[in-house]
Amino acid sequence: MSDFAQIRFQPNRPLLRELSADRLNTILQEIKRNKPKGERGITVRQDGTGTYIGLAASLPRGGTSAPTTRQPWDLIARVDPDADPEDENPPYFVRVQPGTLNGILPSNWDEQFTCAGTGLHYAKAVIATDGVNITGLTIEIDTEEPPLQSALLFSVDDPVTLLFGLFAEGQVYRVIGPGDIIATPELWLTKAKDSPPAVGELPWINYYRLT
Repeated sequence: MSDFAQIRFQPNRPLLRELSADRLNTILQEIKRNKPKGERGITVRQDGTGTYIGLAASLPRGGTSAPTTRQPWDLIARVDPDADPEDENPPYFVRVQPGTLNGILPSNWDEQFTCAGTGLHYAKAVIATDGVNITGLTIEIDTEEPPLQSALLFSVDDPVTLLFGLFAEGQVYRVIGPGDIIATPELWLTKAKDSPPAVGELPWINYYRLT
């Protein structure tokens, strides 16, 4: 039992006779020991009328103290350090976590893009091809929507633009699966030939797209 619990004041006795330095020190120590303190998720506020204990604001959904593990092709955004501190929509610097497409690293993998604090920005992998093979790969991040890809006869379009991320008002979004990108020719349409095939020719023709 604590010394504080043993303190008892006697009725009908002068207060000065009840209070001693030892008793006052014991009371002060107990008050300090039992002063409310906030823990994780709890807030403590004191003013001249009392002590208020409440719940702290909820952590962001999925919030965690563990460090973020970035995936290849993730977007990484930060406010331009030279931006006006009073600007409600400052510009951002956006870069891409290095990743490969079919084992190929973009030629500008370390480029940093400047994006406005408002509007929607598209992060695109621009693939140069010779109709069969990939001959080049670059990254673009701007406000232009990725163009539609044309399906070609027994080949793929050049260039092919694949969307892998979005940036809008300080937030980044991944629109592809985890890991690096694998792009393969996909059969889009099979069509019978307009005229009878010659000997040894296929009776149909195929159109492909890179996906």
